[in-house]
Formats: sequence, structure tokens, C-alpha cells
Amino acid sequence: MAPPPPKELPGFYYDPDKNRYFPIRGLIPGAATRRPAPPPPPAEPPVPQAAAAGCSKRARQPELLHAREMYGGGVIFSNKRKSTFMRQCQYAQASQPMVWKYKGTALVADKALEELYATIQTPNGLKESKVLVTGSMNGTVRLYGLGTAIVNFEAEMEFLPEPAWTPLVKQKASMNSALASIWSAETAFSNFSSSVTCIKRLQHHFPGVGNFNSSSQRALVATLGSGESGGSIYIMDLSDTIELAMGSFNAYRGNIIQVASFNRTIWTADCNSDGTQAVIGTNSGAAFFDLERRALSWMYHCKSDILSQQFMQSGNVVLCGLRNGSIFPLDVRQRQHNSPTELSSPGTARRTVPLTPRRHNRWRNQADNTKSSRAVAMSSAVCSLVVLSSDEHYFLGSSMDGSIKLFDLRLIQKGPIQSYAGHVNSHTHLPLVVDPSETLLLSGGEDCTVRIWSIKTGEQIFAQSVAGSLFTAFCWPESGRDLHNSSMFGLNHSWGAWMGSRDGLFYMHGT
Repeated sequence: MAPPPPKELPGFYYDPDKNRYFPIRGLIPGAATRRPAPPPPPAEPPVPQAAAAGCSKRARQPELLHAREMYGGGVIFSNKRKSTFMRQCQYAQASQPMVWKYKGTALVADKALEELYATIQTPNGLKESKVLVTGSMNGTVRLYGLGTAIVNFEAEMEFLPEPAWTPLVKQKASMNSALASIWSAETAFSNFSSSVTCIKRLQHHFPGVGNFNSSSQRALVATLGSGESGGSIYIMDLSDTIELAMGSFNAYRGNIIQVASFNRTIWTADCNSDGTQAVIGTNSGAAFFDLERRALSWMYHCKSDILSQQFMQSGNVVLCGLRNGSIFPLDVRQRQHNSPTELSSPGTARRTVPLTPRRHNRWRNQADNTKSSRAVAMSSAVCSLVVLSSDEHYFLGSSMDGSIKLFDLRLIQKGPIQSYAGHVNSHTHLPLVVDPSETLLLSGGEDCTVRIWSIKTGEQIFAQSVAGSLFTAFCWPESGRDLHNSSMFGLNHSWGAWMGSRDGLFYMHGT
């Protein structure tokens, strides 16, 4: 019979050769030690092969769905960076978009694009419909109906889409999922004597423009000015109900009211979030205009043209981008003097408002100090500014040489914190637009190439020439409620953005 195994004694170990127990002592100084092998690291979720390959080959939707089912919808890894399932889906959709061009829309949307809402009186009752407002270099403003309610207008012209660029993997699908048509009148909604500078949506009701208190139905329109006449600003109001019985979309005419004209060239304009105040960028400085009181305040006088402006979300600060490459913030609460327009009613808003800065040393020093202490310089003329609504300290700026930068207003003296490379540009306007989730940045340069970047990482997601001319206007509408179930401009696509060029009106969307 085999002897029983030795008992384990705490603090001792058994040597079978010597058949005895020995005490367990500490290691001898200088002796080699054998450390126990460390436990294996926890297994990380595998990176989808397409996502790890970089910009040229992104993760496809089936791979992302597999990653979500295996590891949940939280943090996943892509390109050795932490990301989320939702963000990777957005990148995948943006890397393979479809682009459509609308026939017969040349020279109608090469300066400004904005989406508004209009109330339509149909045989089945009142319906709200999306309306695309376009502004052109030749001074025309047009309305394009996007909702199914507009189809009932008998006198409207239908504009059909045709594929402008389709990824290889979606060529068959595009034939079965054509984009919806849009409708407009043969004549322009309004004609101005000079180029349209910008169209900015207003969110607030103010006296003299109607009593329908609904957001997204009014817009600020600015014109450049030409010859001896300066630029002007207008209010477009679509809050009145459009009657189908009138026979034409443009027969309703709406309200487009001139609120002021100036003896300066207006390069740009913007309005605050509640639509009560506007800022104007001219060839000799920046002006503040109170839309409710019709009062003008001269904010800043400079020798360089102000080509771009953007209100911060608080409405207290406006960013100004100059032709000389400077970007500086101005506090609208520190305006120096007022010049009432003396307009008794919107119908008499024809008087020219002189923009003559007061020669006041204290005011000039204050403006100069503001510029020198908080200004940042880009490499050429600043043509577009976008403030991120998720955190107003961050803003994007583009310059005419193709540079696109992300800045932090709190660290503005230290320069940009992110760059977005790839654009080819030298002398033309370089517009910027971001998606509603503020994940993607879209722009187009002189090489007629549309590019999409990740705002957070700076990675270029999409770059493709989709037209024969450069894009000079963009609009990425908010993705919210779908006002008409059969519309192709919301519910049926993951995202969509309008693009305007001399060639015509384009629509880019995901799937």
C-alpha cells in the first residue's frame, strides 16, 4: 500500500527526497527570482477590419451591427481610437453618400441656402411643409417646395433629380430609390438690384411682420450693394397661410420687407438665436442692428473688409472674420452709439442709414485693445465662421487659401486646436457647414471636390468631385420631425445636405 501524501503545514514545505519538512524563508539577497507570470490582459473587442484600414476603407454597416451585438452600443475601437457605435455609423454613412442634381436649376443657388417652413391650406386642411429658400449672385430669391402639399399647385414647375455621383456599392440601389422632385414657380420670389449676400433663419416674432408666432418661418436676407447704392437687409416672412386656390406658389408672394439700407457694401450678416438682433459686416467695419427698435449701433471700424460673422449662442458675442486673416470677438453689449433708422413702418423702410463712425478716442482705443488681446490670425482672408452649439467656446473658421481650423475661444491666443487638411483653394469663398449632431464637417473647394471630415479627430472621411463647378453655398438642415411621411427629405435618409453651385442645386444624403 502506497504511503499517504504528506500533510501541508503552514509555513513549511515537504522535500520528498529528504523526506522532511523545511521552513519557508525569505529570498536570499542577490539571488535570482522567478516572478509568477502576470495574468493575461483582458481581451479587447476586435477592431473591424475595414475601420482599422483608415480613411480609404471604413467599417461597413454589417460589421458595425456585429460589433454592437457583440460588445454593446458603448465604446468601440476604430483606427486605434476610442469611438462609439453611433459615431462609427455616421462615419460609414458619410463615406459612401449619394449626390443628386436637380435639372434646370443653374444660377439659382450659388450664394445662399436655407430651409424654412410654410403653412399650406390643402383640401384636407392645414399642413406644414418644408421650403428651400435659395439666393443667387444675380440677386434673385426663389422658393422650392419640398413637401407633398406643394404637389397640388397646378401652376408649379417640377424639377427632377438625376444622379450626380453614386458609390459603386450603391449603383443598383440608386435606380430603385430616386430622390423626390421639388416644385417652384417659373418666376423668382423676389429680385434685388445686387447679389444676395446671405439668408439666415430667424426664430423669433417681432412687431410689424405678422402675428403668427411660429419658429423657422422667417429669415434675414442681406444684399451686397452695387455702384453708388449700398447693401440692404430684408425680412422674409412665410408665416401667412398659403392658399392652394391661388394657383401658384409664388402668387402668394409672402412678405419680404426692407428694414434698412446702408451706404456701405454688406459682405455678410448674422442674427442672434431669438431673431431680435442682427450684425452686419461691411467694407469698413461691423454694425449692430436692433430688428425690433430699428436702431443701428456702430460696433467696430477697420480698414479691412469683414467677410464673415457668427453670433455665439449666448447672443452677447459675435465673431468677425476679416479679409486680412484676423478673427476677433466683439461684445455687442459694449456698442458705442445708436443711430435710429427713423422708419415709422415696414412699408416706409427705404431710407438709407449712414454708417459713419464717431471719432471718439476712447471708443477707438477700446476696439483696438479688444482686437489685439483676443484676435487670432489665419493665413488668408477669413470667409466662413461656424460656432458649435454643443459648446460655444469652440468655433470653426475657413480661409481662402483652403485652410480650415477649429479654435477654442478660451485659448484663442494659442492658435487652432485642430486642422482639417485636403482642400484646394486660392481666392474663392470657402463655405463651411456642420451636421445637426456636430459630428461631421462639410465643405467644397476650387478643385470642385466635396470633402467631409470628422470634427473631433480631423480625419477626412469623404473626398470626391461630384460637379463641374465649385460649391459656394451649403445648408445642412436640422433632422427633426418629418412633416410629410412620403417625403424623401427626412425620414427615408439618415442625413441630407443641400449644396449650391453655378451648375445648379444638389442634394447629398446618406442611406
